[in-house]
Order: sequence, then structure tokens, then C-alpha cells
Amino acid sequence: MSTATFPEQGDAVHDDARAVGGTCEILAGIDDGRLRLMGLLVGAQRRLSYLLGRELEESVGIPMVWFDVLLHIGAAPEGRLTMSKLSTEVALTTGGVTRLVDRMVEAGMVARQNCPSDRRSVHVVLTPTGRSTLGRAIAAHIEGIDRHLMAPLDDKDRAALTVALSKLARPGC
Repeated sequence: MSTATFPEQGDAVHDDARAVGGTCEILAGIDDGRLRLMGLLVGAQRRLSYLLGRELEESVGIPMVWFDVLLHIGAAPEGRLTMSKLSTEVALTTGGVTRLVDRMVEAGMVARQNCPSDRRSVHVVLTPTGRSTLGRAIAAHIEGIDRHLMAPLDDKDRAALTVALSKLARPGC
């Protein structure tokens, strides 16, 4: 594993950390494989999310966060989630999920249902429009994944990436 190397005090690249070519000169002087690897991982995720999200909006008319909500509800036991569980699943605050679900209810994608066993809980369920949209969105998303993730990688690359990401996704990593 490489270690970070920093410019020495008084080196020209250290003075005021002036930006050159869009990067801070201090950062330009760092040679650290860990930062490069993390940058590649974050950059790849950001690029894929942007491309897949843009294509989903263009082809199906929903943002990626709506797709995420539809997927989680569609995959849930009995096809419904409580608002609090949905909040956890999509990593939004309860207030954020409330506003998001409000917009999705208005668009006819989901509906709220009172929980029969707990008066304090509200379930979110897919409407027929939501189910139909989810089907179209899955098909469009898979096409985008094929184009932007699978096509640039050969079988060996995909296998190695699967192993590496599986290790990183494990709890306690």
C-alpha cells in the first residue's frame, strides 16, 4: 500500500494551495493509491448514477429516487412498507420520505393505507400505475446497466468487480 507524499514546506506547489488546472496544488502533489482507488470508486458510482438516472427520466419520466421507492415497495413482503421502513430503505429522513411520498401519491404511483394492526403506522403501496411504471422502469434500467456497466467490462472484469464489491458490502468491512 502506498503512503501519502506531500510537498515540503516552502515548495512552490505548497504556497497558498493555488488551483492549477482545476486541482489544488496540494492535492496534485499527493501520490496515494488509496485516494486514487476511492476517487475511482466514487467517480464511477457518480457517473453511473447520473447516466442511469438521466436515462430513466427520459424514457420513463420518473427520477431515480422514485424508482428506488417503487423498487423497495414492490420487493417488500405483501407489497407494502411502513413510512418508517421506507425512510430507512431509501436513506431519507422521515420528513423527506413524507414529502417524496406526497409527490408520488399526487402522481398516482403509490397510495397510503392505514395499518390494520397498528393505528399509528401507515403503509405505502403501489397503485396499478405505480406497478406499470415500475415494470417499464426496470426494463429501461436494465438496458442502461447493460450499456453503461456491463458492456465496457469483459467477463473477467465483471467477476473481479463482483468479488471486490461483495467484500466491501459485507458488514464489518
